[in-house]
Amino acid sequence: MKKMSFLRLTAIVALFAFAGLGAFAQYVGPTATYDAVTTTSDYVTIGSRVPYYVAPDGTIGAMATAGTMDYSEFQWEVLTSLLAPLAITPATYTDGALTVGEGLAPWVEENEISVTWAAPAVAGTQYVLRATEHSNPLGAGNFAFGCADLTPEVRNVFVLAAPTVAFNGTQGGGCSTAPGSTFYVPLNITGLGDWDVTYTVSYNGGAASAPATYTLTVADPIGTVTDANVIAESVLARAANGTPTTSTDGLAIVLPAAQYGYYDVAITGFTDRISRKSMDALTAVTAAGTYRIFVNPTPVTSPIQHLENL
Repeated sequence: MKKMSFLRLTAIVALFAFAGLGAFAQYVGPTATYDAVTTTSDYVTIGSRVPYYVAPDGTIGAMATAGTMDYSEFQWEVLTSLLAPLAITPATYTDGALTVGEGLAPWVEENEISVTWAAPAVAGTQYVLRATEHSNPLGAGNFAFGCADLTPEVRNVFVLAAPTVAFNGTQGGGCSTAPGSTFYVPLNITGLGDWDVTYTVSYNGGAASAPATYTLTVADPIGTVTDANVIAESVLARAANGTPTTSTDGLAIVLPAAQYGYYDVAITGFTDRISRKSMDALTAVTAAGTYRIFVNPTPVTSPIQHLENL
């Protein structure tokens, strides 16, 4: 028996409404989190692996559950913006091969798939994901007597460049003994905010601390949201530099009180809001090298004393 996967609890509730508990065994539970937007463009990061889903036709689903019709089959296509085929084959969410049904390929049994947006996909380019449902009359070999949807569902997918992060400089310093002093490490970044920066800190050449995460927000200059603007902004270089000891702009490192010396900061992970949509195929973004923070006590000059004549 073919297995279909449904997206949300509402879909599962609908299944119970017309079929009861016994029908649930015919379906696979949701394996990914989907956004609720179906009418706007989808933005993904180059190299990311993203799930997609279509709910089977309700009437056909009810008939299949009742045993009067077989489950539908689906055609999933990855296309260029001109609707020419792109050599990317969707896979099931667990990254297995799509299960070919009774119909001829590319008709498959899966209504939930994942797409890895890597080569031949190119960053800064629009693509189209198209899904078509085909009904399947009961009985082996009857696929040809079913009906394909004459208006397939399409979704525009814009593949964006991965975000980047780099230290702006290699070292800086501050003078402070106040508890919880904050030093803002200057960064140069690209991508679409907000950004999550995962970092470690080592003190005076010692072992690195456990990773911590800081959310970085920089003014968004995109203006009117259009697909072209989003593509352009995804590669726009920004400086999160500020004045290290007084600004709130940069990677905020909270330093212990009165522990003078130097701290080395390493960035071990960096994501923007688009790359966080990915599943498990993205290469981690890091920053080369480290940034050293020198923390010195603020001296108190002693009174001037008169030297005695000897």
